[in-house]
Amino acid sequence: MIETNDDSISIEDAACGYKSLMVIERCFRSLKRTRIKMTPMYHWLSHRIEAHVKICVLSLLIERIAETACNKSWHEIGKYLDEIQVTELETDAYRFFRRNQLRGPVKNLLKNPAITTPKSVIDIQKLN
Repeated sequence: MIETNDDSISIEDAACGYKSLMVIERCFRSLKRTRIKMTPMYHWLSHRIEAHVKICVLSLLIERIAETACNKSWHEIGKYLDEIQVTELETDAYRFFRRNQLRGPVKNLLKNPAITTPKSVIDIQKLN
């Protein structure tokens, strides 16, 4: 059952809108599973609902751009990117973050000119 408060749209358009919303929400859930710290959101105010929808659309856009650039599904891209790790190392004077060596499919995926390969040394911080 589909319910809408807009009498000016057809049943087919309403169903298509809900289907698109499900895709956007799936992308948003996928984005929340990353290491980005996000918590569940419950909105009742119109400007917050609008912001939530914009974030969902942005996550769908990011997913589609990545799929187009890599010619792979979002699921495949995620599996490849899961192999990239950063290790924190510390000496007496410095703390630095280094990316692991890229192998096989990940290395090939990141050869794409539309994608910037993460630097080998991500950051160096001088300790006090």
